[in-house]
Amino acid sequence: MPEIVLAHDYLVQCGGAERVVAHWASAFGSRTLYTLAYSPQGTFDQFRDLDVHPSIHGSLTAQVERLLPALPAIADRTVVSGGDVALVSSSGWAHRFAYQMPHVVYVHSPARWLYAASDYRMRLSPMRRAGLWASTPLLRHGDREAMRRAASVIANSVVTRDRIREAYGLDAEVVNPPVEPVAAEARAPRHPLPDAFTLCVARDRGYKNIGLAVAASRVAGLPVIVAGSGSEQLDRPEEGVHGLGRVTDAELAWLYRHADVVIGSGREDFGLTIIEAALEGTPAAVVPAGGYLETVSPGVNGFHAGSATPEDLAVAIRAARELDPVASRTWARRFGLDAHVGKMSRVLEEVVQRA
Repeated sequence: MPEIVLAHDYLVQCGGAERVVAHWASAFGSRTLYTLAYSPQGTFDQFRDLDVHPSIHGSLTAQVERLLPALPAIADRTVVSGGDVALVSSSGWAHRFAYQMPHVVYVHSPARWLYAASDYRMRLSPMRRAGLWASTPLLRHGDREAMRRAASVIANSVVTRDRIREAYGLDAEVVNPPVEPVAAEARAPRHPLPDAFTLCVARDRGYKNIGLAVAASRVAGLPVIVAGSGSEQLDRPEEGVHGLGRVTDAELAWLYRHADVVIGSGREDFGLTIIEAALEGTPAAVVPAGGYLETVSPGVNGFHAGSATPEDLAVAIRAARELDPVASRTWARRFGLDAHVGKMSRVLEEVVQRA
């Protein structure tokens, strides 16, 4: 196996993309990781054992997303060296780094602020929204040039493959993310919780559409637990909404195991949480779009709603509660780490041989 250097946009949160990179570090024995910003307390503990090279330091680390106008230039000047090949996790920036070796880009999504602007700009002030709109043509030009420098481009799902083709004019192979149980032991959160509940695992981002999950749970007659950074702002137990904020992996495992149904209500490119829940025997009720079309097998580990409305999603919630936990676990195992590593190893070795 060649020596593999890792790269990722920025390590400041506990999201699905960060979990994928953590799996890579362990599976490929990688010790070096390049990124724009690194907050050890804000992301998974596994990265503490790596030699992490951030381009942004100090107090600016916590404000990395607010540095959007400067990020293209910072990314372009982030030099990645050492190793035989770089494995790049990107949803916007890491593919722009200056690689001194062949590199493979694993795309979680083409940059939302460039190619799915309605998802991203809703979080910006009117002034920043106008600035992004004006600079989009130039940003897209640089983004496309950077992606075309990759030795190979991999998509995390079929929907991402289609978006890559539309954004960059490139054909990408699909390799689904590795999904393993989030923790060996489960621990109940220190928060009074109902006996029966739906679960929505999502950071408080507009495209996650947490409001739909809350509304659908209410129609289905179940309280909802929301876990993820920022969700503590939604905590209204008297209204059947329990916002826990960021939880540990052990607490997340407990929530997966005890939830009646996990809800997928956002615009996801894959949706790791659906498979993580299925590994614990918990079915899903999801909107009929994006990565959920791959991660949910109707009648096996969940159901797609007839439409993205609270009423139709509630129908899917009620139906999912009747599914067999064993079938959910069996379905989820096909997305395991071994299958992912086997496919990615082949791609990496082919790239090194061509170099």
